[in-house]
Amino acid sequence: MSAAPAPPVSAVRCPVCQQDNAATAQFCIHCHAILIRRCPKCWHEQRAGNVCEQCGANFALCWETALERSLREEDRVQWAKFGAAAGAFVQILLLPFTSLGGLLRALVARLVAGRLSGR
Repeated sequence: MSAAPAPPVSAVRCPVCQQDNAATAQFCIHCHAILIRRCPKCWHEQRAGNVCEQCGANFALCWETALERSLREEDRVQWAKFGAAAGAFVQILLLPFTSLGGLLRALVARLVAGRLSGR
């Protein structure tokens, strides 16, 4: 005789596919839908709703704000990288002129030193 598998102690039904899941499941085992929502402000866990039952935060608004902040930071980093690359490019462009100045200074110093020594 084989025993039938015991049903979960406290099953949670998925709102998307109606599959029974364990009470501790965070995602549906069948369709992977989110079963436990966590508030981005207070980390309160709840099964349903888009507004936190504990602090009243709107999940969509909180995640939208976080996404906008992330995009602004990404833009700032990209502009900083662009500025650094542009600065390096300008230095490369000016290299012949800056090294030429150093060469001229060295030649003048040699000439002055040669005249002072009486050559």
